Amino acid sequence: MWWRYGFPGWCIAASFGLPIRISIDVCKDDEAHVYYATSDDIGLAVESDSLDALMKEIALALPELLELAHSHIARPVTDIRLHDNLAIA
Repeated sequence: MWWRYGFPGWCIAASFGLPIRISIDVCKDDEAHVYYATSDDIGLAVESDSLDALMKEIALALPELLELAHSHIARPVTDIRLHDNLAIA
């Protein structure tokens, strides 16, 4: 069971230790040759040359964004969606 970040009562759910879900969209910009991730939930916007590096950028950015939002979520759960324009070799 989880609660989505930003939904009514999410702070209360987090205070009880319920995992909080943060949705992240991942796409590839073929013209710029980069992968990028965005999240309207937390205001995430990062990019990188590879998917592995992008996942590391996401992992580094999330705690900082949560701290800026004054959210002390003990167990954030990320829901990463890869869009169809993403080509994985």
